[in-house]
Amino acid sequence: MKRSTTIGVGLVLGAVLTTSACGGGADSAGGGGDGTWTIPASDPTATIDVVGIVDPVSEGMDEVVAAFEADHPTIDVNYQYVPFDDLNSVLDSRITSKTGDPDLFWVDQPRVPALAARGYLEDLTAQFSPHTGALQEATVAASTYQDKLWSLPISNSTQLLYYNLDLLEAAGVEPPSTDPAERITWQQLKEDAATVQSEGGAANGLLLGQPNRYYQLEPLPVSAGGGVGAAGEDNLTPAVDNEGWVESMTYYGSLFADGVHPRGIPAEQTNATFLAGDTAYMVEGNWMVGKLADSDLNWGAALNPVWEGGEPATPNGSWSVGINPFSQDKEAAAVFLKWLALDGESGYAEHRPYAELPANLAGLEAYLAGPAFTGSEAGQQAAEVIAHETANTSVPRVSTVGYIEFEEIIGRAFSDIANGSDPQGALEGAQQELVNAWQQYQ
Repeated sequence: MKRSTTIGVGLVLGAVLTTSACGGGADSAGGGGDGTWTIPASDPTATIDVVGIVDPVSEGMDEVVAAFEADHPTIDVNYQYVPFDDLNSVLDSRITSKTGDPDLFWVDQPRVPALAARGYLEDLTAQFSPHTGALQEATVAASTYQDKLWSLPISNSTQLLYYNLDLLEAAGVEPPSTDPAERITWQQLKEDAATVQSEGGAANGLLLGQPNRYYQLEPLPVSAGGGVGAAGEDNLTPAVDNEGWVESMTYYGSLFADGVHPRGIPAEQTNATFLAGDTAYMVEGNWMVGKLADSDLNWGAALNPVWEGGEPATPNGSWSVGINPFSQDKEAAAVFLKWLALDGESGYAEHRPYAELPANLAGLEAYLAGPAFTGSEAGQQAAEVIAHETANTSVPRVSTVGYIEFEEIIGRAFSDIANGSDPQGALEGAQQELVNAWQQYQ
């Protein structure tokens, strides 16, 4: 029987109050795993608990679970939805309890080194490394730390610049280009977005799919010459207060201060806001294509913006899934994990509507050949952009055992800047916070 739940605020608050930032209580890398389990040839009978960030109803995870349970009727999946911003706290609480719950959980790929070092992930090298040829090499590398495989990638990603063609035409603004030689700049995008607001009737000039999140904003400082935010040995020297970071985040703050980007819309609501039809532009992931293809919006897709005078940069990477080292049902968990990531086109990509860019090679081929991309001129534009950006401009998020602290600290700085704080002061404060937080790794 398919079951899905949402983990509530009470549990999240309890996690914050009862665990340390380091998740104290976990063993060293590999946690409680002894590595003796295998991927079974025949399915065991078990119920496995899975924590993920994909909404079971609105984002189709219920359909994925139902398809798996139809293929593997002796394994029940208790899927529990956790909003992205709450995932760290939930995992801290539940994995360090060593009860084995959850059996599997979603892992943001830049967090793999930190989660492995904390003992939150089972080493999958012996069981799954022989099968990773089915996956894009870069996604496997992002799930690897100290030459060991700690999770299996289920998706990759890139970012596109979507636009509402009707609003642009009403304002007399030319659509941005899919030609790399004519890529729009961030500065020009802001100017055009303001014009579409004043002349075309757009309520919002620009939306970023994930406001105040490092994944979404990384291209700004990187393209402005500021780097990914850390440097030095093991990427444990913070670097978020240099000229490129300050200039790009000053620009970011101006989007809100000048009314081009609305305040107060969380990442979970940005897609619906753009689909409502009164926003001129949106920078969002490839997963938006299917939703737009199903909509009545007259839309187009262009290359991600570049900083004026800088090099183009787009984020990559996405989600993988790991096994709790204290799980009591690792073999059943391995069956689900293999089905999600490796079997065929991957169960996750094949059965989830509006899936991310598949990490599975067969799934990726089928994904870009799907009707969302081939059924319209806009879809074909999107496929062209995705192919170019993933091959030429993608920049991984900073890989460091301090990534969890980095993401939390820089996310607070981004939020402060969006709400009017001085960008240089916010970034200098984040720099010092990171120095202090990363002392434990030195």
